[in-house]
Amino acid sequence: MTTTEQMHLTIAPGVRIGQTRRRLAKLSDEGLVDRVTLPQAGRTRVWFATQYGVDVASEGPELRERRPPKLITDRTAARRWAGHALPDR
Repeated sequence: MTTTEQMHLTIAPGVRIGQTRRRLAKLSDEGLVDRVTLPQAGRTRVWFATQYGVDVASEGPELRERRPPKLITDRTAARRWAGHALPDR
C-alpha cells in the first residue's frame, strides 16, 4: 500500500505530481492497481496491487523467484489496513 505522494517521491520526484497521478490512473484502468480514498486523512488516496497486478509483476525476472506478500483483497480491507500499513504521513 502506498499513497499517491509516497509513490510520486519514489518513482518520479523530479516531475509534477499530476504525472504520477496519471500513471497510477492508467495502471488502475488496466486493472493492475486499485485505490481507496481515506476520508479521515484529508481524502488521501491509497493504492494497492490487485491480484492481476501481482500476477503480471510476478512474471518479470526480478520477482519470478519471490513469493508475493499477502494481498489486500478488496477496497474495504484496504481502508481497514491503511492506518496499519502506511508509515506516518
